[in-house]
Amino acid sequence: MEKLFSRSSRIAPELQKNIAIIIHSYLKDPRIKTIITVSEVRVSKDLSYAQVFISFLEKDDSLNVKKILFLLNKASGYIRKLLCKKMKLRIIPNISFCYDNSFFYGKKISSLLNQIRK
Repeated sequence: MEKLFSRSSRIAPELQKNIAIIIHSYLKDPRIKTIITVSEVRVSKDLSYAQVFISFLEKDDSLNVKKILFLLNKASGYIRKLLCKKMKLRIIPNISFCYDNSFFYGKKISSLLNQIRK
């Protein structure tokens, strides 16, 4: 009989919570001036890779997004090292950061629907 939840689906929310804490508390880069939200974490079946989806609470500026993604991907080794101390896992996944624009996309669709309604 198969388990209802795989191990990767149980570890993903814990990674999401811990990565958000690390970014807000321990990552002190003066070039990152915006609030970063970790919206989702997808972990591979063998727990060796994790895709971290982030979003920002300000306007969508593609140059700023690329810069912040570059800085976070450069700091992924440091974030992984801090995760080793916080989580008791045999394998800490390699982290790659991706931009999640679903909030702005949903906001745009909502405003279009409101215009149609009027």
